Amino acid sequence: MHQLSCNTIPDCHSNSGNLILHTPSSHNSLQNNTNYCVVPAKCVNNNGNVVSTDLMYYPCDMYSNDCDISQNKCNTNQTYITKTIKAYKVIPAKNSNVGFLVEKNLQFKTGQIISCSIVDNDSSFFNGTVFDYDKDTGFLNIGDIDNITGNFSNSVFYNINLNLFDPEIMKLKQRMDYLYKYLFQVDLDTLPNFNPVSEQIQFFDTKLYNLMMYLFNENIRNRADYELTESYITKTANYIYKYLFDVNIDRNLDFNPNGFAEISLDNMRSKIYQIYIYLFAVNLEQTPWFNPNTTNN
Repeated sequence: MHQLSCNTIPDCHSNSGNLILHTPSSHNSLQNNTNYCVVPAKCVNNNGNVVSTDLMYYPCDMYSNDCDISQNKCNTNQTYITKTIKAYKVIPAKNSNVGFLVEKNLQFKTGQIISCSIVDNDSSFFNGTVFDYDKDTGFLNIGDIDNITGNFSNSVFYNINLNLFDPEIMKLKQRMDYLYKYLFQVDLDTLPNFNPVSEQIQFFDTKLYNLMMYLFNENIRNRADYELTESYITKTANYIYKYLFDVNIDRNLDFNPNGFAEISLDNMRSKIYQIYIYLFAVNLEQTPWFNPNTTNN
């Protein structure tokens, strides 16, 4: 995104490089010309504060049709950016609709894929399809909402961008959806923030908690040094091996309490799985819900 200095808002913009800039009053005369590219620009005052967001255009016939914004070239695809004219509190849901008031007389068209992100918080966003846009009022109706990510509990302003998808990226997304369903039984549309690493740590933390309650009747989560981290789980698992077998498994990598020479206890997962097999004859891959402290197994 280009930043432009503004001495007099909104009619005075400084030129950046060879880009030809136009004041807001001249935009309407250009927007029907498909030979012009639309590039997002932020308008800032002398203190560096963003005071408005505008669109700048430059003619495509000055350059080749290959797009390279850094070299002031453009292509025939137009990219639009705007933001809501007021704050909205929306709770986006899969395949639902939302409506925003944005700038008037933009070139949004029915069927375009757009991305809506919270201003100053790009990590909270959702994608959708333009169902309708009224140029006279600036009302933008967005449907088929998808890829919902982040927190939407507050009343906020939204940036609206045209989202140009690469077919290969869409293919990769589809494959990742299949992979998550196969490996973790997780639908990313339902749980878009699912993180397999943190989920694994939470799983083994629970298994370690159950072990410590079973062996010592101790709630490790009440310890002053307790952390929900892989290193803490590994350290505590090492303590259990030292207590049961008088073995420092970080120095005896060939040790296995079940005699499985092919399984090395060099990671958190192996240490927890092998101790459950030794103590309870339970394979956590087959019975991940097992808890030695309850009879409901």
